[in-house]
Amino acid sequence: MNDLNELRRKGALVLIYVNWLCVAVIGLCAFFAGTGFMPVAVAALITVVPTVQVARGGHDSHTRMAIGLALPLYPAILLWQWAGAHWMLDIHMIFFAAIAVLTIMADWRPILVAAGVTAVHHLTTNFAAPSIVFPNGSDFERVVFHAVVVVVETAVLIIIARNVETLVVEQAEAQEARQQIEAEAAQERNRTAEQQNMVIEKIGTALASLARGDLSLRLAEAFPTSYEKLRHHFNSAASDLESIVRNVTGSARQIENGSSEIRSSTEDLALRTEQQAATLEDIATTLSHLNTKVQANAASAQDLQGNVARARQDALSGSSVVETAVKAMGEIEQSADQISQIITMIDGIAFQTNLLALNAGVEAARAGEAGKGFAVVATEVRALAQRSADAANEIKALIETSTDQVSRGVKLVGESGDSLSTIVSGIAQIDETIETIARVSREQAEEIGRVNERISRLDSATQQNAAMVEEGTAAARHLSNEAENLGQIVAHFHLSDDRTESQKRGPASSSRRAA
Repeated sequence: MNDLNELRRKGALVLIYVNWLCVAVIGLCAFFAGTGFMPVAVAALITVVPTVQVARGGHDSHTRMAIGLALPLYPAILLWQWAGAHWMLDIHMIFFAAIAVLTIMADWRPILVAAGVTAVHHLTTNFAAPSIVFPNGSDFERVVFHAVVVVVETAVLIIIARNVETLVVEQAEAQEARQQIEAEAAQERNRTAEQQNMVIEKIGTALASLARGDLSLRLAEAFPTSYEKLRHHFNSAASDLESIVRNVTGSARQIENGSSEIRSSTEDLALRTEQQAATLEDIATTLSHLNTKVQANAASAQDLQGNVARARQDALSGSSVVETAVKAMGEIEQSADQISQIITMIDGIAFQTNLLALNAGVEAARAGEAGKGFAVVATEVRALAQRSADAANEIKALIETSTDQVSRGVKLVGESGDSLSTIVSGIAQIDETIETIARVSREQAEEIGRVNERISRLDSATQQNAAMVEEGTAAARHLSNEAENLGQIVAHFHLSDDRTESQKRGPASSSRRAA
């Protein structure tokens, strides 16, 4: 009921504010309507009583009834103020609004009081003072219509108020039930917390024992029913863990022995692989040097082939030059023969000229003084003819000598041509041989290069294998160390049936680890 009373208290407080707002509206209307302050005084007097009751903290049924009695009187005062105005009928809507706002207090009684006050006001004023209720005087049919509307509204509002009241009460009861359930749940939680603390303490003690390595501990004391499965699960887990640790111990010993053998084998393999890699590296280096030398020889043979080819070409060119020289010597010999013929002809001309000069001298002697000049000219011509004959003889001697020399030159050039032909043939054979050598050298260089490439790949693979063997050795060494560490870790646990056996194995395992 506290929630319902609080709702009604807040609703009453809100309605008091509404009442005083209505008083302010009535005061404002008094200024415009010119009705004086009597309506304002009446409205304030009506509002004082419920205001005092609410101010004292009252929210009982009397206070709510007082508010329900006062609220419909404000529209009645407004009708009194605006008597004769054409919008008096609109003021009747305030009665319905006044009745409706009373639902805020979730009480049907103030609503019924307000509806009764409205009905009494309408019936009384319709007969006693109709001018302050309707603008056109008494109107019983309209009063009946308004009464029907008020009755319907009141019925609906009463239903709403009852439903709100019921809802609030049910919520309050639900709140009380929830609080009671929460209290019972708190008690159950406390009891459960005590059980949980007991279980947690025992489980914690057992887990601490497990943390120290004692796997033989079991929870023999029964737990509460809801935690009994937890005890069984713990005992089962401890048993399983003990079995696992026992198996891990055996496996750790086997892993330690196997890893030691693997480490020894991988170290030997690593040593042999390193030796093989070093041997392959030396072979690769030697093949690389041999490949370089063969390539250099091939290049030298190639250069030599080029030089021989050029020499052969030069010899062929020399042979052509010799043939040209022989041909030129033949032409020179022919020219010399032609020159000899010309000299013979010049010698004949000189002889004829000499005869003519002799005849001219004879004729000049016959002429006497008149032919002296002609005799001088004949003498000079004869001398010139004699010198021409002498020069022609000398040239002829030179031509003969030159012809002999040209003949010997032609013979020598011919012999040179034969020698050059022989040299060209020899150079051609040398060129073919050197070309064969160069081709074979190139093929050998290519083969050696391919062999070198294969050796390089084999060396790279061997290096990778060596690296992998090193990694395997490191992994085997790491596995051996981890196996030893695993043995030491497993030795931390105390099993239920092999403590004596573990104590016996302790010195032996310590000696193996020391080894």
